[in-house]
Amino acid sequence: MKYRSIALIFSGQGSQYPGMGKDIYDNFASARRVFEEASDVLGYDLKELCFSKPSEAGGKITQGRDINKTIYTQPAVFTTGYACFRAFLDTCRSEEIPFDFKLTAGHSLGEYTALVAAGVMDYGPCLSLVRERATRMTEVGRNFPDAGLLAVVDRRGDLDFEMVSALCEKHGLYITLKNTRRQLVIGGLNTGLTEIAQELKKLGKTTTVLKVEGPFHTPMMKPAADKLKKSLDRADFKKAVRPIIANGSADIVVEPHQIKDELYRQIFRLVDWRGSIEKAASCGTDLFIEFGPKKVLSNMLKDICADIPRLNVEDMASLEATVKALRE
Repeated sequence: MKYRSIALIFSGQGSQYPGMGKDIYDNFASARRVFEEASDVLGYDLKELCFSKPSEAGGKITQGRDINKTIYTQPAVFTTGYACFRAFLDTCRSEEIPFDFKLTAGHSLGEYTALVAAGVMDYGPCLSLVRERATRMTEVGRNFPDAGLLAVVDRRGDLDFEMVSALCEKHGLYITLKNTRRQLVIGGLNTGLTEIAQELKKLGKTTTVLKVEGPFHTPMMKPAADKLKKSLDRADFKKAVRPIIANGSADIVVEPHQIKDELYRQIFRLVDWRGSIEKAASCGTDLFIEFGPKKVLSNMLKDICADIPRLNVEDMASLEATVKALRE
């Protein structure tokens, strides 16, 4: 294998779509076991939620559950990403490809999938944490019906972080996601978001209101983190067998207490995805492999470190392409 320093990255909320994971589920017993365990933990049929398309259900949401609602999205994306990872490992073993990775990271929710890949937690207990995270975020988000998130993009060049930060301070807002050189997400009250969007438009920036259920990754979400912290403190975390780049601090973490603190703070502070990827690059990463629905993170990489190759696994076609590239 020509790659010597592979980083695994895992998708977060917003990458979900009806039918995600079905191809992998149909072809791998390990993926089926992942979904079956998920259904046991969650108390409902997760594969039905993930695989059913609106047209197949007569336009109705499956048993009142909506894959685009945070409380269902997070367990679904987490499970799909992990199922893709297990299917990939099975394929490498069956085709005798000597696969290993140097470090891992995940975008917001995806950090939990990274923990399982790095041996910090078993899948089932981690899914229970993900379910509680989604529940707490939903509960607190309901307290802020007049708040949300706004994506900001500069299509002409690097986005001026300091300029946007100053505008956020002026309008009582927060930078919540530092995704790429050209894209940020800001959060807070909708009145402030409307005002800053108008100012940014005058400066030639593109803004888009995101469909979310609260001002995620802002200090307004701290009550959700405080409630989750009790479960994090009780959870059995092991030392990571591979380094994890925490997407809040963009630091490398391996110790349980470090990881728990990052997961706690992640809910109410900025996610520095760009910094996380730049950290991975500085560690000598020569290939990124993304696991989970869509290629959101792979596309972001083009605007962070375009010179480093990237592959992804979300279905059989992408799995086969990734394995083929590793075999060469």
